[in-house]
Amino acid sequence: MAFLLPVGLMAQGKWERPVTQDNTPKKEKKEKVTKKQKAQLDKKYMVENAVPVVDGKVEWVLELDVPGSTAQSNYDKLLAFLTDFVKENNQLENSSVSVVNKQEHKIAASIREWLVFNSNFISIDRTQFQYTILAECYDNHVKVTLCRIKYYYDERPNKTTLYAAEELIIDKEAMNKARTKLVRPGAKFRRKTIDRKDEVFNRIKDCLLKNNG
Repeated sequence: MAFLLPVGLMAQGKWERPVTQDNTPKKEKKEKVTKKQKAQLDKKYMVENAVPVVDGKVEWVLELDVPGSTAQSNYDKLLAFLTDFVKENNQLENSSVSVVNKQEHKIAASIREWLVFNSNFISIDRTQFQYTILAECYDNHVKVTLCRIKYYYDERPNKTTLYAAEELIIDKEAMNKARTKLVRPGAKFRRKTIDRKDEVFNRIKDCLLKNNG
């Protein structure tokens, strides 16, 4: 139904519809990463010893000085940390603190968790990521080893493939012959594994050094 204006108003100049402002938030354009930018980002994952191999097995070691600490205090902190760690949201059912040696201040945890490569509202690309954390606690020092790494990956429906880290993320498997770029299929596993290792080690450092002394 038309809206009728008084005749007096209609005579006063030209009437027109108001311009309304669209307050709908504009979607930000995702900038496409160029090959050059990607190569720059990947430098972190291609430095020497980025994926160390010890006796044929992928193994990362964190040697951390904790001044003024005792073996017992370091053991107590790490046991509490790992007990909470294996209950976090991305952890799977069999993730647990497996065994401890109270006398020698040693802990072994079997970690089973999701490692997500890519995710959006219609699909998710992820793998079940399995590894072991071995902690040895001393006065003023802690040694933590991340090792025995495996991936259970669903590449196709109803098919799960088991990979060992040595098959996917070592230099020979995840880099081209010239060692100038990462290659499939190991590239994404190498990136995400290194990132997760860094995150775990940094959290362990925070746990041991926070309020220390």
